[in-house]
Order: sequence, then structure tokens, then C-alpha cells
Amino acid sequence: MAGRRVVYGAALLAALAFQIFYDGYLAQYLLFCVIALPLLSLLLSLPGALRLRLHLQPSAPQLTAGQKGEWTISARETGLLPVARLTVRLTFRNTLTGAASSQRLRVTGLAGGQRRVFPLDGSHCGALTCQVSRARALDLLGLFAFPLPLPPAARALVLPEPAPMEEVADLEPLLAQAGSRPGRGQQLEDYELRDYRPGDSPRAVHWKMSAKHDELVVREHLKGILPQLVLAFDLYGTPERLDRVLARLWTASSCLISRGLPHTISWTDADGRPQAEPVFSRDHLLRCMVRIFSRQAPAANPRPSGPAPDTPGHSDTLIYRIRAGEGETT
Repeated sequence: MAGRRVVYGAALLAALAFQIFYDGYLAQYLLFCVIALPLLSLLLSLPGALRLRLHLQPSAPQLTAGQKGEWTISARETGLLPVARLTVRLTFRNTLTGAASSQRLRVTGLAGGQRRVFPLDGSHCGALTCQVSRARALDLLGLFAFPLPLPPAARALVLPEPAPMEEVADLEPLLAQAGSRPGRGQQLEDYELRDYRPGDSPRAVHWKMSAKHDELVVREHLKGILPQLVLAFDLYGTPERLDRVLARLWTASSCLISRGLPHTISWTDADGRPQAEPVFSRDHLLRCMVRIFSRQAPAANPRPSGPAPDTPGHSDTLIYRIRAGEGETT
């Protein structure tokens, strides 16, 4: 835009000089055209710029680490003439890793219904955010800029790619140990009944109550009663380390869910406070991942992970520890 203003200023000076040294109709007409042309461009572009609205969205709300994705920016306008040019500054951030970047786009001919796509960086796990931090519409000559309303930020989750079962093979002895413990499952007898929702495990269906009410009813275990199995991991380090740890956590938790075994995921946040999230189904696992992704992971280990202090302590609680290089049980 600065270059176009320089060119226009030079043209205006030339027209003024021509008017000074040549007092004729042509000089007056040329000076009038140079002055009136920006005003005409402004009048033609202003209605469309005032009605223009931008929209951001990801190609998918959830992706797997390493999967290709795209951000899409589109425009909706109701003016007679489309906005000729747009300048948009985009800000990208991964909340978990703290990685942030920005990009400036110069878009031409983005009429209503048209879209522009650009890559979504899904190389590492986390909660991705794409936000328009600045948007301006230019007139036909590119001399005036009109600030545009900023659209809501677009968000996408990059979930871990499941690790091979060989990397959590030592989970099987823990499950065998849990099955041999006396009184297993006594902690889970406190529950309430609710209607079935898509994504609930078939193992949670209360068949007798479902037959009585002629609709599916499931058991919702009370959140205050935590399961005996605990998956503990250390949330810190480089993005590559986080990917390995979360991949093994995802595989171990999915294995327990597939067997109908409720469990608790435990970690330590950036402030050194222990966190715990009970998991009974895949929906609970996704909610737990959203909670893990909601804050930036520290570079160093704040404190070894383990059951949260408010987790009821039982002598038969089994802990499966997950790390980047190995998993161990205690």
C-alpha cells in the first residue's frame, strides 16, 4: 500500500506541475481526474468493505499427529462490488508445546463464497489455534485501508498417533494382577443411571433397567469414586518427547477402555500440582486430552507424576508409569 501511495503522490505532483506550466483544458482535466480517481475508488469500495465478514475453520476438528490438515479462510459479503484486496495477519499457536508463529497474507479477489487454504501444522500433539490478529480491506487503487471485524479463532486438536502394543506390553501383567486382586471392582459399585449417549461403552449398559424402561440406560460411575488402575506419566520436555509419551498413554488407555476397565490418568501440571482425570470411555479420554493440551508443558520435569493427593489411597491401587523411553509398574 505504501508503494501505491508513493506512485499516486508522484502522479499528483506531475499533474500539478503540468497545470502550472500549461494553463489549458487538458491540464485541468488531468488534474481533476487524478484528484477524483481516489475518491471514486473509495466510494465504490467502502460499501463492500463494511459488509465483509471473514470466517476461519480447520479441515477437521480432530487430527492425528503427522496427519496433513488445512486452515481455511473464507469471506462473506453482501455488497454489489467485491473487495479487491485484503491484508490479513494470522497467528498460529500450539498450546501444549508453546510453539507460535505468524503469517501475513495478501489476498486478491476473495469474493463471497471463495476460499483460501494454507497448511495446518499437525506434526506434534496439542491444541492448535489459528486467529486473525489483523485484517484490512483495501480499495480498488490500494490507497485506503479499512479495518475489518476479526472472526472467532479456529481450533483443532492433534491427538497422539497410537503407539504399537509392543511398547505397552508390560501392561498385561498389571491387568492380570488386577484381575487376581480380591475385592476388585468394589470401588466401582457407586454409580447412577442415565440415558445412553453415542460413544458410551456397551459394557456400561444396564440391560435389566434398559428392558424395563424400553430404552438404553447406562451406569455412570460417580466421579468421586476413582478406579484402582492409574496411568501416570510425566508431562514435560520437547515436542518429540511429548509425542512419544502421549502416544503410549493413548494406547494404554484405549486398551483399558476396550476391556471395560475404568482407570485414572494422573500427571503433574506446569505449576507442580498433581492432576487426575477418571476415564470410563473414549469420550472421557478425549476430554482428558483436551485438559492436558490446555496448558503449555514445561521444559523440565516439575515433579514425578503419580496419583493425585485427593485420590483415595488403597493398598491395592495399581500404577502404570509411562515415560518416553520405557513404562514401569509399581
